[in-house]
Amino acid sequence: MRRALMAVVITPFLCGLAWSQDEVQLAEPWNTPYAGEDATGDHVVGLWNFDEGAELEDSSGNGHDLTLNGAKVVAEGRFGGCLESWRGWPDEDTAHQARTKAVPELTPKGAFTVEMWIKPKPQIEGYPDSFLLDNRYVDESGMQLILSGDSGAGRRLRMLLGMAGEHPTWTSNQYVFEPDVWYHIAFTYDGKGSGRFYINGTVQGGDDRPEYGAVASGVKNLTLGDRVGSLYHGFPGYIDQVRISKGVLEFSSAAFEPASLRRVFVRMEEDATVSFAVINKRREVISGAKAAFLFGGVPQPAQPIPDLGPGQRHIIDLDIDTRLRPDVYRLAATIEIAGENPFRSTQEFEITIVPRPLPHTMPVVMWGGSLGQMDWLTELGFTHSLGIGADFGKIWEAGEPTEPATEEGMEKAIASLDKALANGIGVVSGLSPGRWANSKEELRRVAADGKHLDDDVCGLFPEMSKFCYNVGASVSKAYGSHPAMQAAMVHTEVRGHTRPCYHAHDREAFKVATGLDDIPDGVQTQRGTRYQAIPDFPADRVIPDDYPLYVYYKWFWKEGDGWNAMHSALHEGLKSGGNDDFWTFHDPAVRVASVYGNGGDVDYLSHWTYSYPDPIRIGLCSDELFCMAGGATRGDQQVMKMTQIIWYRSQTAPEPGEEASAQTGDFADQDVRPSGTGSVDASGRYRAAWEREIPDARFVTIAPMHLREALWSKISRPIQGIMYHGWGSLVPLEDKHGAYRYTNPETKWELKRLVNTVVRPLGPTLMQIPDRKSDVAFLESFASQMFARRGTYGWNGGWEGDAYLILRYAGLQPRVIYEETIQQEGLADFKILVMPACDVLPQSVVTAAQAFQKAGGIIVGDENLCPVVKPDILLPTQVRPREADQARSNNIAAAAKLRSELDATYQRYAESSTPDVITRVRSYGSTDYLFAVNDLREFGDYVGHHGLVMENGLPTEAELSIRHPGAHVYNLLSNREVTARSGEGSTTIAERFGPCEGRVFMVTDQAIDRVQISVPEAAAAGDRVDIKIAIVGDDGQPMDAIVPVKIDLIDPSGKAAEFSGYYGAKDGVVQLAATIAPNDVPGLWRIHVRELASGLTADAYMRVTATK
Repeated sequence: MRRALMAVVITPFLCGLAWSQDEVQLAEPWNTPYAGEDATGDHVVGLWNFDEGAELEDSSGNGHDLTLNGAKVVAEGRFGGCLESWRGWPDEDTAHQARTKAVPELTPKGAFTVEMWIKPKPQIEGYPDSFLLDNRYVDESGMQLILSGDSGAGRRLRMLLGMAGEHPTWTSNQYVFEPDVWYHIAFTYDGKGSGRFYINGTVQGGDDRPEYGAVASGVKNLTLGDRVGSLYHGFPGYIDQVRISKGVLEFSSAAFEPASLRRVFVRMEEDATVSFAVINKRREVISGAKAAFLFGGVPQPAQPIPDLGPGQRHIIDLDIDTRLRPDVYRLAATIEIAGENPFRSTQEFEITIVPRPLPHTMPVVMWGGSLGQMDWLTELGFTHSLGIGADFGKIWEAGEPTEPATEEGMEKAIASLDKALANGIGVVSGLSPGRWANSKEELRRVAADGKHLDDDVCGLFPEMSKFCYNVGASVSKAYGSHPAMQAAMVHTEVRGHTRPCYHAHDREAFKVATGLDDIPDGVQTQRGTRYQAIPDFPADRVIPDDYPLYVYYKWFWKEGDGWNAMHSALHEGLKSGGNDDFWTFHDPAVRVASVYGNGGDVDYLSHWTYSYPDPIRIGLCSDELFCMAGGATRGDQQVMKMTQIIWYRSQTAPEPGEEASAQTGDFADQDVRPSGTGSVDASGRYRAAWEREIPDARFVTIAPMHLREALWSKISRPIQGIMYHGWGSLVPLEDKHGAYRYTNPETKWELKRLVNTVVRPLGPTLMQIPDRKSDVAFLESFASQMFARRGTYGWNGGWEGDAYLILRYAGLQPRVIYEETIQQEGLADFKILVMPACDVLPQSVVTAAQAFQKAGGIIVGDENLCPVVKPDILLPTQVRPREADQARSNNIAAAAKLRSELDATYQRYAESSTPDVITRVRSYGSTDYLFAVNDLREFGDYVGHHGLVMENGLPTEAELSIRHPGAHVYNLLSNREVTARSGEGSTTIAERFGPCEGRVFMVTDQAIDRVQISVPEAAAAGDRVDIKIAIVGDDGQPMDAIVPVKIDLIDPSGKAAEFSGYYGAKDGVVQLAATIAPNDVPGLWRIHVRELASGLTADAYMRVTATK
């Protein structure tokens, strides 16, 4: 219908171009009288030219002729005759209009354009609104185009559109309309809420309001030059060539169009460039045009534009000066065309420069699709969010690295990355290509009888590792250069469905790895074979280390199912782009049997934990992760930890008639709704408000105090990031919540408080503090898992889970170890070996345990312990009752008994006067970091009435002791030294705890004496400024510690500059190198430092000049 040209543009496989092979809509020839198709085409609804001989005719041929009502036609028009109108009310309430009868076509359905030429008379001065076109009057239908009164800075055009009982208004920018000058004005509307104004071919404002749609047909006559009725507001001026058209038309002679996707850059980022296409929208060649740019108020070199035919583009690359201080900058792009019809238009674009990240900022990751709610992410303190994925089918078909999405999908992804970067959010790509491959039957595992299994892909197909690499490399190539693409999840929840597999290549791989001829008889499930079902199983339950079934299951879990190789291949592909800061993780990393290797070569292992029934249970899974990471072949694998925001209702607050379930080692992490549930309980029993309001909720929000205690429990370990999952249960999403329901509004605010008061200020310190070597080992026996169906599989449940809690209540700080740990490291580092659920053991472990015991080590075991190992202390198994309070009491009683049996022979490094406060120690150099968590809880009215979870904390008091005599103790939350007493080789403090609160105390040999700042006296724009901060002890030396510090670089305007924030002063020192930006505020800068142990502060000053 409209004239358009095709501009052929090749979009490279990069983050570069934002446009592809698009139609260019050419501009209307508004500077000339409309003729031909422009006057009578199908798209033209009405055209009024007021020319001699046809003064009031509709030149479109559609019969919408005019009659005069107070206005008149005169000869002095823009192209011939024109309509003249005058002022109305408040001068006189008289019509000055031309009008045509009301018909529905005059208000086009869907998209439309209204345009005209206007020339104000001098009489417009001091006059309020002038109506230019109207068929709405006071109805909620039709349209009404108004020129506002002069505000002193110009006038605005307004378009009111009647629809659905409303009359929303679109408004132009302010514009100075000089008297006795002709102006072409136009308004376009796409029928979907997007309206734009043009004045003389340049865009002059508008708005996108997607909540609105098509305009209701006007039922009033269409009037030009005045309002439909009283109070009349005529336009004191002249109107010519009025046209109403279907569709959104174009009026700009030329325009800039972004030709690159990125708009957000990191300060000092290299090769930062934005590209624009200059497009000729005229219907003839343009010559002699030039483009000019103004970035951040600084003119950039003008660039000539070559001759361009209709619809042709010319690309201009513009370097962005990322030395500028972090801010949002306006980039003004101006195109100027000389000639008979000169044209000048300026478009504005937003360019954002963000600060460089601070070192050791602890990631706070939202595991879930939350990028669409960026405001909530930033409000609550998240640093990362799961987001961009890949089209696995596309990459599989390519057989090599390729675009991971369609062109449109990649553009959306880059826009999402830009938005995330501007908001300080890193994006985590979620990639599970191995899970996707299970859709191909030919790649699935086969049973011993040769039949395909439905549950899982066989990872030993050679093409699987290649495919995983290609997925990683494709994502890296497409998005890896974008600073917001910071991490990737390498498969999730994949090994729960793994099964023994019997392809020829599986058998051959087993033979090559082990030397055995074939997979041995007796293999059952991936969880092993019960020893009672194995003929001639050793009566003492001690198996040789080369016992064929033991060898097979160990091989299967380490490499035989292929998953770890697929993890590593995906990781390697993601790293192929060379971005050293990009990190990968795998979860849930310990939902496997207890052998090293799960996760392959990823950077971090992670796992989620549901906090109920006891929040400190998150510690067991955390310690399992550290054991798994400690055995990784790469040697430097680290740990992050997730707390689930969601709670299973079936395990915390069952529906009426539903039996409560628990998380044991074989839990599948799937909800099964019992029949007959989902209705309001009419029994009259107490129900929480959420149970009455959302009776069918299956996943509810974690209680705030559980969230608090779980955080303290996990950060008492040297984790490198924290994660949360369950966005729909954390923030209100109205009808987009899915299965996760928002049942506790206070939880999100507790998370925000914890991030702001604990994670942000202390994270950079905690991330650098290693764990203290433990002398208590907690053995998770792989042999017992395979032959006695033991193991937690990351669920913290069963007897092993309770045994671990008993150790914690007894004041012990256990290290989880595997059989491989003993086989590789021995037991020399330990004084106590705890062996719960160790029914079956390999000979090497038995030999080591007996030698350990003979050397004076203490073995704690239950009645199921392999009979050749005799425990020094019996820790009887107990069945956990349903009632949470009774279960906790039972564990504390067992802990008290265990403690009394250990006290004569074992001395704890740190302990609490009450089992309600759990302690843990990490150490750096001569400094200890004593963590304490208040676990005293009671039932509340959120879920507590069901008896399964004590969700409310209680205050308590405790004395905390640590075998660090003569020490100074600093509370890192309150930033003060606390009163401590020394005696008998220890230091003791008394502390009060609020409900489920935690503490971390820095315990040092020296007292903190002062803060020293070294900074140059003067610096100029562009200079590198080296700043050194030292936290000095009373011995005159930097502290032998990692001290939390807050550093602010404050310019003369009071604004904090880049690198202001929280640090961990390792060895008592922080060194940073700041670069003065060309547009930083000159004058006297203040460097303010507050160390967060004792609260001491210091200031230094630096004179900054604009030039050297």
